[in-house]
Amino acid sequence: MPSRRLTPLPGSALLVVMSQEPERELVYFDIRGRAEAIRLLLAYVRAPYVDRGVPRADWPTLKQTVPLGQVPVLIERSAEGERVIPQSAAILRHLARVFGLDGANEDERVRADVVAETTHDLRAAWARVAYNPGWLKDQAATDAHFRDVFPRFRAILEGLLESSEEKGALYFAGPSPTYADFLVFAVLESHCEVVPSCLDGHGSLQRFLDDVRALPAIADYLARRRPSDFERG
Repeated sequence: MPSRRLTPLPGSALLVVMSQEPERELVYFDIRGRAEAIRLLLAYVRAPYVDRGVPRADWPTLKQTVPLGQVPVLIERSAEGERVIPQSAAILRHLARVFGLDGANEDERVRADVVAETTHDLRAAWARVAYNPGWLKDQAATDAHFRDVFPRFRAILEGLLESSEEKGALYFAGPSPTYADFLVFAVLESHCEVVPSCLDGHGSLQRFLDDVRALPAIADYLARRRPSDFERG
């Protein structure tokens, strides 16, 4: 079945990244959210793409045109045709394979996948709290997440990182970043934006965030990206 071509919607925010004629288009709401790890990966490899931020008001119309009725969606256009990829995890893994960020060997690939799946679980729990429309009014739910849920995942991720560091690696799967590192970075950073002290006393994870921020291509991206999803005005 031929894929349906997405067209700009009135009022949608269209941000052209590094190229006026990109081969890739990332479609998501005009927030960081589930697309941020994808953006970080694309920034790291300095790949040109269109970052299409869709206003919430346009979502009912857009929903009828995208696979699975959800975003993010990555559209890739080439001489061979058009590929439309839904699901943030599928997009990340696809791009990781394309750009060689899925691990240098099978051990690294397995570690990256384990870290990614663990982080997906944390993100799912976090999304139920932080992306609930009434979350700012539900301090009890936020407190419960940081008391009962986040510490468990923080300990798991810390252990995975430290086991990699024991082998002389800087990142979760090996000496170089993989897609899993950008996923962890995005999720941990969003937690720190709500509770800045949530990594106090966890030096390896704090160091990891600092190391990712210091990567030149990532630093360039962070300097110009969207505001935090949690800015309260």
